[in-house]
Amino acid sequence: MSLDQALGAIEKQLEEVSTAMLAVDPLALEKCSAQLRQAVADFSRVVESVRGQPLPEALAPRIQRVSEQLAMQRENLARVMALVDRQAASVLPPTEASTYGKAGTGPGGAAARIYRSAG
Repeated sequence: MSLDQALGAIEKQLEEVSTAMLAVDPLALEKCSAQLRQAVADFSRVVESVRGQPLPEALAPRIQRVSEQLAMQRENLARVMALVDRQAASVLPPTEASTYGKAGTGPGGAAARIYRSAG
C-alpha cells in the first residue's frame, strides 16, 4: 500500500464517520470509528516503512486537513458526550447513596449497604 492510498483510506473513513455522526447512528459510528482506527494504523505502518525518505510534498496539505478533521471530530464527540451525560442526568439523577455505599472501608469509607442491617 502506498502513502497516497493509505491517506486516501483515512480520508474516506473520516467522511464516513462524519456521515454517521450527522445521521445520529451509533452502530454505524462505532463501525466507522473502528475502520478509521484501522486506516490510521495502516497509514502509520506505511509511514514507518518509508522512514528516512522524504514525504511527497503533495501529501503535506492532505495530512494537515486530516489532522484538523480528526481534532474537529474529537471536539464534536466531546460535545455530544457532554450533552448525553446531561440528558441522562435529567432522566436518572445521580444519588449520593449507591448500592455499595462509599468506596473503601477505611476512614471515610463504609461497608457496602448490602452487608449492613436494615435497622
